Amino acid sequence: MAFLTPPNLNTLVYRNMTITDKPYFFNKHLQFITIYNEKSVLLGGSNLTDRYWNGSVWYYNDITNFDRDKAALVAKTESGVCDAVFLQSDKFVIGEDSGTLQVFDLSTQPIDSNELQSTGYAALHDSSLLTLSVFVDKEHVVSGGMDCCIKIWNISELMATYSFGFAHTDTVTCVDVKPGSNSEFVSTSSDCKALIWDTRLQKPAQCILERDAGLTAVCWNLSLPNVLAIGSEDGEIIIVDARKGSVKVLSESFAFCRPVHRLSFNQNLGRTEELAACCDDISVEVFDITNELSLIYKDDRHTDFVRGLTWFDSHLYSCSWDNTVLKHTINLENHV
Repeated sequence: MAFLTPPNLNTLVYRNMTITDKPYFFNKHLQFITIYNEKSVLLGGSNLTDRYWNGSVWYYNDITNFDRDKAALVAKTESGVCDAVFLQSDKFVIGEDSGTLQVFDLSTQPIDSNELQSTGYAALHDSSLLTLSVFVDKEHVVSGGMDCCIKIWNISELMATYSFGFAHTDTVTCVDVKPGSNSEFVSTSSDCKALIWDTRLQKPAQCILERDAGLTAVCWNLSLPNVLAIGSEDGEIIIVDARKGSVKVLSESFAFCRPVHRLSFNQNLGRTEELAACCDDISVEVFDITNELSLIYKDDRHTDFVRGLTWFDSHLYSCSWDNTVLKHTINLENHV
């Protein structure tokens, strides 16, 4: 049997490599964009096509230019990055494909370094950490992931104060904290259910919506704190009024022919009826929830899947796997 090719030992070599051993690879597949103010912006990207499934997070102190070379600070991660939330303008948390949650505090950053320095991390999820949201106290964060688990973190201790194992029976696709709350949040899952949680209650979870397809995205309306937008795998967007003791579907529309990926209400208090959405496609769309989810804006400039959406100062920003960040201006004249 001497003619047989020896077994391939490359896997052992790559498995034992540290992040410093791996060659640099430009993470062009942008996953999220998060804006705290005009001088604090996060952009996250993952390497989805190479042998090394790693990621990068770029911190900008200028909102006008998102070239990677213009980033003030950069962090490289050992796995892909999925989501991030600001705690303060100089402190934020990221979630990774490995199930790791990392904390960064710029107040402890060495002045002469352009690399973001992590101040702590914990890996308590058993699979990819997909979604994050922060409570109003800015000291606690809720996370969800592919392990069907939801965790509430005390960031100063980097411990999970609550851990809801098998909160859903499938992947937790999105979590979002209720505006102004330290105890209430909503979650969606591929198990076709959306749950509202209140950690003050003995039975904290209540199902507010169930569909035949998995639910993929959710967000609260800032000025109407009982109103939520929920997206599904079959492209449907549902607007729900989830008052305690009563849940009512206000409107619904099959807005896309592909799974909804992300939803985001305009944070401008005078225009919170505007709901931005993207799906597993190249388009960015904005709907008016007060007019039967009528389409008021559409942009097809991206050339790959749009993954990140965020509002700032009445403008909408999007990022995509095509390695670009776009700024969108939605005019009031577009409203019917």
